[in-house]
Amino acid sequence: MTTTSKTYTVIEIETTTADEITTAINEVNMGLLASMAGLVGVWGVACMVSAIAHSDGIIQMARSYMTAIGM
Repeated sequence: MTTTSKTYTVIEIETTTADEITTAINEVNMGLLASMAGLVGVWGVACMVSAIAHSDGIIQMARSYMTAIGM
């Protein structure tokens, strides 16, 4: 006579609700918006540094800006 034993595995399935999915999507969107805001800020600083480098300093850049806008 042969005896065999059977082993069963219990798998628990975690369900997610629509609110949890919405929250996750909102967190990703906020991260993207914050990243884009940072990128725009860095771009603006780079443009200001470039403008100062191409003019003869901050005073000359301000004069050129005033001339450009008609003041």
